[in-house]
Amino acid sequence: MASKIWAGVMAILALIYVLLLAQKGIVLLTTGELVPILMGLAILVLPLFALWSIYAEVRFGFAAEKLVNRAHELGVEELDLDLRPSGRPSPASAAEALAKLIDQHEVNQDSWSHWLRLGQAYDANGERKLGRAAIRKAISLSNNAKPSKP
Repeated sequence: MASKIWAGVMAILALIYVLLLAQKGIVLLTTGELVPILMGLAILVLPLFALWSIYAEVRFGFAAEKLVNRAHELGVEELDLDLRPSGRPSPASAAEALAKLIDQHEVNQDSWSHWLRLGQAYDANGERKLGRAAIRKAISLSNNAKPSKP
C-alpha cells in the first residue's frame, strides 16, 4: 500500500512540474520572436511526453497488480525465494528460481502465469528491464486468453 501512495505522490508532483513547464512554454510562444517561439514549442513537447510516460507506467502497474492478484486467486505457485533481512531475495535463490523457469520456458511459452513468474524472477535477479518485458508479455497473453468453461 505504501508503494501505491508513493507512486501517487510522485505522479502528482510530476503533473505539477508538467503544468509549470507547459506554462513556461506558452509564455515563450507569446513573445512574438522566432527563437523563443521555437523554444516554447520544444518545451510544450516535453509535457506531452511526460504525461504519456506517467499514463503508461500507471497503466502497467495496475495491470501487473491485477495479474498478480489473479495468479493468487488461481493458486499459481509463487517463487521459492530466500529473503534477506531487508526483504530482498538472496542472489543464490533468485538465480536458482530464474534458472528453473528458463528451463521450463519452451514448454510454457503460451502461459501467462509462466511469463509472470519469469518476470518476477528476472526482477529478483536485478534485471528489471527483462522483468518488465516478461510481465508485459504475461499481461498480453492474459488479455488474449480464452476464458475457461466451468
